[in-house]
Amino acid sequence: MVLSLGGLRMASGVISELVLFIASLLIAGVIAGGLYVVTQDISDGINVKGEHLAYSLKLDFAIINDAENIPTESGAYVFYVKNTGKVSFMFDENTVVVFIDGNLVPPSNLTFTNLNDSSSSMLYPYDIGSIHVDTSLSSGYHKITIVVENGEKRSLVFKV
Repeated sequence: MVLSLGGLRMASGVISELVLFIASLLIAGVIAGGLYVVTQDISDGINVKGEHLAYSLKLDFAIINDAENIPTESGAYVFYVKNTGKVSFMFDENTVVVFIDGNLVPPSNLTFTNLNDSSSSMLYPYDIGSIHVDTSLSSGYHKITIVVENGEKRSLVFKV
């Protein structure tokens, strides 16, 4: 009987060690899975930010008006925008915001035209577009700020 009790003690020790070993493997697996998910999430975030930054660096434009002589057409001021970047961007009242003297010009007072292709609402690299701003301004100096879809903005101080 002593022999069988010793064998039972030895078997219960092996079983408890086996249970602890399996539990430690499960815990290690859960931790490894959690670390994988967190690492993958960080990696995806870096990829998205990198793509956005690369696009922002390729998108550029300039307001090419003569600041002392802003043309008017049918009572609206005409501002010319040239895409000086390497990518195209939307050029319409839904994606371009215009401020004059810090005040938002309502989209209903803006008319956008791609001068290279009047049927397109995209401004391709090296294309020039016009923005007709239907507003009344007092004589003197004013500032127009144009903001495109990715947040890039350009300003021009002009005289009326």
